[in-house]
Amino acid sequence: MKRVLIGALVAACVCLGGAAAAEDAKAMAKAPAKKAAVKRAFKIWPAADIKYTDVEGMKGAQVAPLWGDMKKGAYGAYFKWVGGFDAGWHTHSHPVRVATVSGTFTLETEADGAKELAPGSYTLDPGKLKHRSGCKAGADCVFLVSQDAPFDFFPVAEKK
Repeated sequence: MKRVLIGALVAACVCLGGAAAAEDAKAMAKAPAKKAAVKRAFKIWPAADIKYTDVEGMKGAQVAPLWGDMKKGAYGAYFKWVGGFDAGWHTHSHPVRVATVSGTFTLETEADGAKELAPGSYTLDPGKLKHRSGCKAGADCVFLVSQDAPFDFFPVAEKK
């Protein structure tokens, strides 16, 4: 009798297990496919491999995108300006973070006047404030720019 009972229990388990496996297979067929895992890896660019392109409408200004897309959203990029470059008075819609890498970045605001920012300097433009930026004559400037929004540039007419 014990053997019959044990045999019946084993048979029931096998049947239920098979039914459960069939249900799992149906559920998996309906479930969306999992995305492939993104392989984590370093992104390494020696300075010689970083490519700059001209900034449209700004003679003497170049940009090298590092991450993101500066036309669509958050990004980081190196900008390179020739010595003596002047972007003129302008504003940006969103905050802009700038770290000077080489040369002397210049920044003039109505509130603080003109400043010279040597390599290692940092500035945060909060956005929507009129300012004038450039590169001091004598050496080209390279600076890292980062924004959490697309880049924009709105020239402001100077008062005469």
